Amino acid sequence: MTTVEEFLRPFPPPQRRALNSLRAALQRLLPGAEEVLAWGMPTYRIDGDLVVSFSGFSDHNSLFPGPGVIVALSGELTPYTTTKGTIHIPRDTAAPLPLLRQVVRARITQINASYPKASGITKEFYDNGYLTYRGRVREGLQQGSWTFYRRDGSPLRSGSFAAGHPVGEWTTYTRDGAPHRVTDMGR
Repeated sequence: MTTVEEFLRPFPPPQRRALNSLRAALQRLLPGAEEVLAWGMPTYRIDGDLVVSFSGFSDHNSLFPGPGVIVALSGELTPYTTTKGTIHIPRDTAAPLPLLRQVVRARITQINASYPKASGITKEFYDNGYLTYRGRVREGLQQGSWTFYRRDGSPLRSGSFAAGHPVGEWTTYTRDGAPHRVTDMGR
């Protein structure tokens, strides 16, 4: 199996419709995400970070946002059966969009809180899965190459930092990604 369509094909029609509805809602909520098959199920990743997976089972469908989201949203999840990292949704019913919106936002909040990494790599995402910025920090200060993005995923500005201060040439981009202006920030 190599595609999500192939993954969904064997499910009974009412359940397949519910799963396709879930898929379509996640695609709308996460236009900046990559849809892949991982761990044997449809999964959404943003710049390599896993946001959520889903699958169908004999008596329910499951959303896999991870244990942190289950804890963070415990009050909102009382109508659903949950496990450590899973939300069970009635098998032949479309998942409610408000629930999916809450799950996606909570998961992206967790991903953002996981940065910077010990290596210094840092990034942040908008709630739609597009990057806000990507760069490195050293001792809490911006260092090296950085890129900042618009909410639609298009690049806004890129350049370098030294000990938290912009240095060298910084490029500002048009919405279509073409360089618009280069500013020399000095050394």
